[in-house]
Amino acid sequence: MSIPRLDYKQYRKMRKLVHKCCNYDDGNCIALDDGETCVCVQSISYSLLCKWFRAAVLPLDGTMYAEVMERGNAKRCAGCGELFTPPKHNSLYCSGCAAKRARQSKREWARRKRGYV
Repeated sequence: MSIPRLDYKQYRKMRKLVHKCCNYDDGNCIALDDGETCVCVQSISYSLLCKWFRAAVLPLDGTMYAEVMERGNAKRCAGCGELFTPPKHNSLYCSGCAAKRARQSKREWARRKRGYV
């Protein structure tokens, strides 16, 4: 698997997300600490180098994860326009918009059934 590269906008979003990592401590990485402080490599790089960040922290932001990790599989939501990773190949909506769409469809079905339309 190749190491994903980030553009500047993605890098800025990722820098904010780095602070949520459990190994991040004032710009240093606890996991790399061997007696001396070691700078968090994820906070200074335009690539996704840290395996822990890639596996545990990046999925917290679904849009960022879809942009960076699943570029080929990512789709734009027909409702809100955000990037998302579809659970099925024919999905049109992200999970939030899909729930709204399902409620709306059910509401319309109930109106038709009762003869209000």
